[in-house]
Amino acid sequence: MMKDRWERIQAACRRFFWRLSRASVDNARKPLAVFTMVYNEHRMLPLWVRYYGQQVGAENLFILDHGSDNLPELPGCHVIPLRRTELDEIDRCRQVQVFQKKLLRSYQSVLFTDCDEFLVADPARYTSLRDYAAHAPAASVRCIGVDVMECEPNLPPVQWDKPILQQRPYGAVRIWSCKTLLSSVPLTWEPGFHKCKEPAMLDAALWMFHLKYADQSSVLERLACTRGLPWSARARTLHHGESHRMPDQALLDFIRAFQDSRSECALDTLDFVGIIKAGRESNLCRIPDRFLEAL
Repeated sequence: MMKDRWERIQAACRRFFWRLSRASVDNARKPLAVFTMVYNEHRMLPLWVRYYGQQVGAENLFILDHGSDNLPELPGCHVIPLRRTELDEIDRCRQVQVFQKKLLRSYQSVLFTDCDEFLVADPARYTSLRDYAAHAPAASVRCIGVDVMECEPNLPPVQWDKPILQQRPYGAVRIWSCKTLLSSVPLTWEPGFHKCKEPAMLDAALWMFHLKYADQSSVLERLACTRGLPWSARARTLHHGESHRMPDQALLDFIRAFQDSRSECALDTLDFVGIIKAGRESNLCRIPDRFLEAL
């Protein structure tokens, strides 16, 4: 009996000192870093820097530059130049995983996004992404991914220096955009970053607004650029990056199909879990009003 009691006391002491040491490590690390990988993203990158700089501070932003011809002004950000090579999603995934793991030595949580992806913590519950990360419900969180689109043809072009979602207040929840991007542990992504091996919690309080399709002329211009890039033979064989090489008409048909599905219901009334489990996508629906000033 005394032996069992002593063993329980020892176990409790070990747990206490483990939590104490973990807290000490966390206190030595900064709260949240955000990073991206880019190539000649002259339109989206300044928007990315402006938004995430407001969320976490420019000093906590990291940009892996894959040999851009030039970069816009990025005051306060950390730019890490990478050697320009063929585009290969497996290699890109490996580079991102290595850098995420490196950042976790200095940060409690790390967020990776493409530079047209903007994570927003529900403004009704959180003041910022940093606030969200401090209270995250799991070590790794899967977001509600919304592809923002023109709700009808021939809308005026987006004014990128003005609030975007007020100009484009419709979007569709798509499983491909419901990614695991925010984590306090190292992640092992599949190419494209749509899935990872580690368990993640889908949280309806963390939304990701994907602006790739928000402006037709901009997405066609970007598609012309990525279609002409040197993709590796492996990428082409495995069909990686095909959405970046599709014909213009295929892209226009994709957008038109969503415009034809337009509904006036709000996205937050949908069954997110059911949509994602079924591998489906929603109609084009209204973005909830509380998000329209967030981006």
